[in-house]
Amino acid sequence: MSSQKIWRITQAQIASMDVESAILQVDPEQIADDEVYGLHGAVRLRFEGARGVADILTSPASRKFVQALHARWPWAAYFLRLTPIRADSPMPRIVDASVFLTLVLCHVDAMTYIETPQGIRLRFDGDQFRRHLAELQARAAQLAEAVDMPSTCISQRDALISRTVASFFAAGQALNP
Repeated sequence: MSSQKIWRITQAQIASMDVESAILQVDPEQIADDEVYGLHGAVRLRFEGARGVADILTSPASRKFVQALHARWPWAAYFLRLTPIRADSPMPRIVDASVFLTLVLCHVDAMTYIETPQGIRLRFDGDQFRRHLAELQARAAQLAEAVDMPSTCISQRDALISRTVASFFAAGQALNP
């Protein structure tokens, strides 16, 4: 297996709410522990047809799919490829961070997303955001423990998730002060 895997969610899977076929290639209940171990932080998630975060956040079908995806597969923080970003980071890194943040934001009830000529404005319930992010981090740690990952790797991943989230908002502030 390569050190990186691209996982695509199709519009057909979203429209039919077919979470099972969508997660087959990254489901810890379906693949061997050594493969789960090897996919730690190596999966790039992409949504077919999404040009940006707004395409997922503003689509009721996509939001509902992401919520069902999390209910069945809550390990995004373990699998997804994350890197702290800056405003000038390579586009794939920015997309990786954006997709991860989108997975969290689809679980925030009261959210406002506005595109203006000056950039993007995003308002949401910070407590809900923090609770869901903490759950993602806890699930990542549980899965890492289940596949006998060293505790140092688990704490490094937790710190990486926090740095990636913080850098995403810092990059957004740099682009849209």
